[in-house]
Amino acid sequence: MQRTSSVLVGVTGLLLMATAVPANAADEPTAPTSRVAPPVVADDAPVEPGSVTDNPGAGAVTGSDSGGALEEDAPIPGETEEAIEAPDPEFPGKPGDEDFPDAEHCETARFAHISRNTKNTMSVKYKTFVKNDLNSSVDFKFTSKKSGTTTVGASINISGEVKVLWLGKLKVDVNGSVSHSWTSELGVETGGKVKAHSTVKGDYGIMKENVYGYVAMQYSNCRIGAKQYMDVWAPYREGWRIHS
Repeated sequence: MQRTSSVLVGVTGLLLMATAVPANAADEPTAPTSRVAPPVVADDAPVEPGSVTDNPGAGAVTGSDSGGALEEDAPIPGETEEAIEAPDPEFPGKPGDEDFPDAEHCETARFAHISRNTKNTMSVKYKTFVKNDLNSSVDFKFTSKKSGTTTVGASINISGEVKVLWLGKLKVDVNGSVSHSWTSELGVETGGKVKAHSTVKGDYGIMKENVYGYVAMQYSNCRIGAKQYMDVWAPYREGWRIHS
């Protein structure tokens, strides 16, 4: 995870300093090659090794819709956590005036600070499965048939201004693909070979970049006020998860 500068919001209004949020930060991504991730296969998935593809054959058995609740934070295979050993940010102050040439002065501003990059998860929008009762493997195909939307958010109530603050921080320091809002696509396919006497499941959803950290205010004397800790997430991609 690359860490660079910090993003601040001034108390007089929405003011991004040090690192500006791109003009299209609140827009959904449009590049088709970046929207959909390759299918992610769990270690316990009952599929033939190397068979899962995003271009399944036309004669494959199609998946059946699954019932039950959709998971908001389904695990993504291979995701890890990373503790961020970084001190509180120090923002450049202003030089003192002629009466106080050495005075310490900083911009009064709110800032976001990441303490831990937690495991990314998937907000599931559609679930399907294929059951194979035969004595040999069978080609299967899943197609996303339901859509949904995921937006940037936090574990506590935060204002839209603070959401923009976090979005800018995530884009610069963690994942340049995060978006304010993301709506999943219909008709995205994946497939492979399900093993004999097995049931393979597929979840289609939106992947969320997750971090833990705090928002605080830095005052004009360069002191930092009370820290408000929270879990934060933002959508960054969509795709299939194949599992047992």
